[in-house]
Amino acid sequence: MLQRLHMAARWLEQMPLALSLLAIAIAAAVSWLMADAAGLHAVARVIRRAEPEWLALLLGARAVSYGGYTLAHRTTLTPGDKRKVPISTVLKTVAFGAAATSLEGGFSIDRRALRGVGATDRQATVAVLNLGALELATLAPAAWICSLTLLDTPRVQEGVTLPWAIGVPAGVALALLAVWKLSPRSLAREGAVERALGHALEALQLLLEQVRRAPRYLEGWVGMGIYWACEIVSLWAALRMFGVHANVAVVVVAYATGHVLTPRSLPLSGVGLTEVLLPLALMWTGIALAAAVPAVFSYRLALLALSIPPAIAAREHVLRLVTTRAAARRGASG
Repeated sequence: MLQRLHMAARWLEQMPLALSLLAIAIAAAVSWLMADAAGLHAVARVIRRAEPEWLALLLGARAVSYGGYTLAHRTTLTPGDKRKVPISTVLKTVAFGAAATSLEGGFSIDRRALRGVGATDRQATVAVLNLGALELATLAPAAWICSLTLLDTPRVQEGVTLPWAIGVPAGVALALLAVWKLSPRSLAREGAVERALGHALEALQLLLEQVRRAPRYLEGWVGMGIYWACEIVSLWAALRMFGVHANVAVVVVAYATGHVLTPRSLPLSGVGLTEVLLPLALMWTGIALAAAVPAVFSYRLALLALSIPPAIAAREHVLRLVTTRAAARRGASG
């Protein structure tokens, strides 16, 4: 059974457009189920009153967010490194990893691409974990501040604000304690779980270095900030399109809650999961589910529609980068 699933996955990987259409179908099916839970008649009324002029802002913010992530991706994964990845390769890697054109998540593709330009397994893993840490380090403080402003706000559930208000400071304290008390080198000599923890600690140490020497890593921080800001503006525009007037704090907290696992870290851009979590997060912040469901579907459809063409165009370059360098390493070891 597992072998058949593996063969099916390999077959699907050869058809990126089919995978993209499958992702859109999954998003549509899950959104339909969520619409049914919200009440199909209520959702239909919201859709009939839609203001499509907001679509321009939604799509424009999406496009700019891609540029921001490309900047953060390049400066974070290879800061001042002799293996500096050409900007054209970064653009193609980000495009391929952001779309639903592969069963691999974007982080997995990043790791393979870094190995393709000469990084060791450990270096590639730590660099990708550091990129994920930068994502959280940029979004979590904004969610924390916004959650504090929403405490005791009518219609905003404490179940969505308290975890951010308490969890972010607690998480930072635990991370600092782990970096202070544990040694990645000692953990590397233990089992697989300990090595994985050691890689995570190295990524956190890099993040602390990026905080201490922020001017040197300014492009990474600015790029990631642009990425999150444009993503949130895109979601806000989608809500406005369906008549929802939400303040910034509500959208930020709902967005962060719905993206606890970022789409780039998941296969097929997290399709199916985000269509459930994000509408629920919006509902927990006081937005009617009947309006949240079509807004999130529009927001997600914009991501898939914009990312599919460049991802398909970049696919051969990214795969050639990975397979050529992998073959060279095998030849050298032989």
